[in-house]
Formats: sequence, structure tokens, C-alpha cells
Amino acid sequence: MDKEMDLLRESEGAALLTTLATIFLAAGKGIAGSLTGSLVLMTDALHSAVDIFPIFAAWLGLKISQKEADEKFPYGYYKAESIASFVVSLFIIYVAAEFILEGYSKLFEVSEISYPLLAGSAASVSIVVSGLIARYQKKVGERTNSQSLVANARESFADVLSSFVVLVAIALSYYGVPYVEGAVTIVIALLVLKIGLETLKDSAYGLMDISPSKEIENKVISTIGEIAGVEGFADLKLRRSGLFLFGEITVMIRKFVDVERAHEIADYVESKVKDNIPRIDSFMVHVEPYRTDKLHIVIPVKSEHSEDSEISDHFGRAPYHALVYVDKKEGKIEELEIRENEFKDKEVRAGLNLIRELVKEKIDVVITKEMGEISFHTLRDNLVEIYSAEDEALKKVIKKFVDDELSRLEKPTKEKD
Repeated sequence: MDKEMDLLRESEGAALLTTLATIFLAAGKGIAGSLTGSLVLMTDALHSAVDIFPIFAAWLGLKISQKEADEKFPYGYYKAESIASFVVSLFIIYVAAEFILEGYSKLFEVSEISYPLLAGSAASVSIVVSGLIARYQKKVGERTNSQSLVANARESFADVLSSFVVLVAIALSYYGVPYVEGAVTIVIALLVLKIGLETLKDSAYGLMDISPSKEIENKVISTIGEIAGVEGFADLKLRRSGLFLFGEITVMIRKFVDVERAHEIADYVESKVKDNIPRIDSFMVHVEPYRTDKLHIVIPVKSEHSEDSEISDHFGRAPYHALVYVDKKEGKIEELEIRENEFKDKEVRAGLNLIRELVKEKIDVVITKEMGEISFHTLRDNLVEIYSAEDEALKKVIKKFVDDELSRLEKPTKEKD
């Protein structure tokens, strides 16, 4: 929660600072326009004055967003920022419409300016200050993911263009050139209108819990796919609320895993996703048992005589291991490979080293006669099921497993591996 509050406070501070800067900018242009008699400069001052209201709305929205969740708003007040962003877009559209009308009126008249140098200087200062405000808002808005600050940055960039138009219009008016001021103003206003409509769409989508980009969804999927114990997932849902994201998912965990261990895996999924995608404020993880008929089985055997190999008396020091892909539903072996055990002559921890290699291949089941403590717990920690078998041929052992005639090992059969 501290992270979220820091982002909100940073966004709020930026909104307040730019509000004050915009007030001074509007006042300066208004005074200069009044002294020089420049109607276009006065219009630009009005434009900046109108900007104060959406910036203030953004600040108010960010201020409200900092309120802690309560009984009435259990998910917090984050959407206040989206509402503020919606208001911003309406003001942008309004200003654009005013500019279109003003530009149309300027098509048929040429303004007379008393002090062109003062008017031009005011427009030049406006270009620089608006540019600095826009860059600052965009930088903070993108870092904190504030929709309203990014929207205001777009409008401030439009201010740069409109102030430049004003500067050109002042120069042309001074030389008595008609039409250009109005025509260029209409073009810029149409660009501002486009920005306003895009911002309106983005904020409306935010209020309607739109899913974020595919890039973020893929990052969540990639993160979950790397977590041991999660065999699959379904129903990934992400939604945007103000600066932050909320999400939920159902993960599949093997059915033999106890409730406490399943809860630990779910907590780890949540923390890992939130660590990798800091914008996610809340991520709910539901757990369901993993069910599949296609299993990857490992069985220690005495020889490499395919399905006729006898099961070995040992696991970690067995001469060979059979890696079997079984379709339990169809009751058949899909693939069988027998490998030599490269760790069988290792002085210590032969079973542990073997398991580390097998786990990399995402095995589902181990069938064995004997299993030491270290190997048993390592397999269980990696959510591998362990079954007990007798002195029988590999083919018969597999058939018994498919027919559910083998017992699951619930504890080691010996102390040492």
C-alpha cells in the first residue's frame, strides 16, 4: 500500500504544481493581451485559464484516490482519478470547439496590435512555459500511470502549438495579412479535438474496467508459467482502476497437495505477479485441482530391455530409468525411453542429483520400490506423485498404474537415499 500511496502523492503534487504554473501563465497572457489589444492573445489566455479546471480536477481526483478502502468502497477510491480524466477530456473537447469557432471568426478580420513586441514576447514565453509543463506532466504521468496527468500533458503540448500559432498570427496581423491566423487556428483546434476524443475514450474504458494491454497480460502469463507447482491456469482477468490494475486467476495444483501447501503456492503466485508488474495492486488467486490423463512417469529399472525390464530395488542408484509417457484415459503407452543413470555411482546424494535432473523435464509421477527421505521430500516439494511397486516387469507396473492398482507413498520407505 505504501507504494501505491507514494505514486498517488507524486501525481497529486505534480497536478498541484502545474495548476499554479498554469494560473500564472494565463494571468500573464491575459494582462499582455489586454495591454496590447491582441484578441488572439486574449483568446489564448482564456484557453490557458480553461486548462486550470481540468488540471484542478486531476489534482482533486488524485487526492480522493489516496483515501483508504472502506466498507462503502472496498476496492478503494482509485477510480476517482479515472473520473477526473473523463472531466479533463470534456474540457479538452470544449476548448477545441471554442478554438474552431474563434478560428472561423478570424478568417474575416485582421487584428490591430498596439504593442506587437510585448504581445510577441508573451506568446514566446507561453511556448516555453507550456512546453516545460507538458514535459513535466508527461514524465510524472507515465511514471505513475496517471491517466489525468497524461491527458493534461497532451493538452499542454497543444498549448505549445497554439501559442506558436498565436505568435505567427501576431506577426502576420502586424503586417496586415488576412486569413492565415484563422485557418491555422482551425487546424490546430482539430488536432486538439482529436486528442480530447482519444482521452475521452481511454477514461471511459477505464471506468468500464477495460483489460490492460496484451503486453501486460502476457507478462502475467509468463510469470505464472515459471512457478513450480502450478500445472496450468484459467480465467485470467485484469482490469484497470485509476493508476493501478486489479486481477484474478484460477491456478491448477495437483490434487494430492494439502491445503496449507496449496495456500503457500497461491500466495507465492500473488506476490510474484505483483513484484513483476508493480502496477498490479491486487491479484486474487483461486486454486483448483489439476486433472490430466497424459502423464510423464519415471520408473527405476534393472536393464534396458524395454517393456520387459524388471523394476529396480533402488531409485537413486538404479542402473537405468524408464521415462514413460502414458495416456491414462486410453490405457496405453505413448512413448517409452530407457536411460542410463549417470548418478548411480555417485558417493553421496545420488537420488537427489537424479531428481534435480528429472524435475527439469517436468515429470508427474515416480513409481519405485524404495525411496529415501531426501529424495521423497524433494519430489513432494516439486509436486511429483510417488507410487509404490513390487518386483514386476515394467509393462505390468505401468498397467497397474493405469488401472489405479498402485498405492501412493505417503512417507519414505527408508531413512537414507
